[in-house]
Amino acid sequence: MYDACSKITDLEDQVTELKGKVEDEKADKERVEAELKAQVSSKDKNLATKDVEIADLKLRLQEQIDKNESLEIDLEAERVKAATAEEARQKAVEARDMSTSALNVAQNNYSEAQGIVDTLVAEAEWMRVRGLVLVWFYF
Repeated sequence: MYDACSKITDLEDQVTELKGKVEDEKADKERVEAELKAQVSSKDKNLATKDVEIADLKLRLQEQIDKNESLEIDLEAERVKAATAEEARQKAVEARDMSTSALNVAQNNYSEAQGIVDTLVAEAEWMRVRGLVLVWFYF
């Protein structure tokens, strides 16, 4: 009977030891679950932060795209403006060349007209001085 009591005591000690191990395992399990929950919560916060950063980056990217499109439109307008200015400059050069040509023609015409006028004046002077005498002489 003593052996049976001793065996019961040993078994009770083992049960107590196993209960302690179970409680330790439960405590470890709860601690690990708490750590995992904390990690998951931290990861969720990190993901939320990353989502905000991604949204901000998308917004900034869209702003840059809009700005780029605006700059491209401005650049095209400047190109058109430059082309228009070059065309206007070419037309001004052509107009200046035509004006110069017209001025040269007018100066040539004036020179010819001045030559004719000078000749007529000289002939009229000659007629006034000598021509009347010859006319009277023939009549």
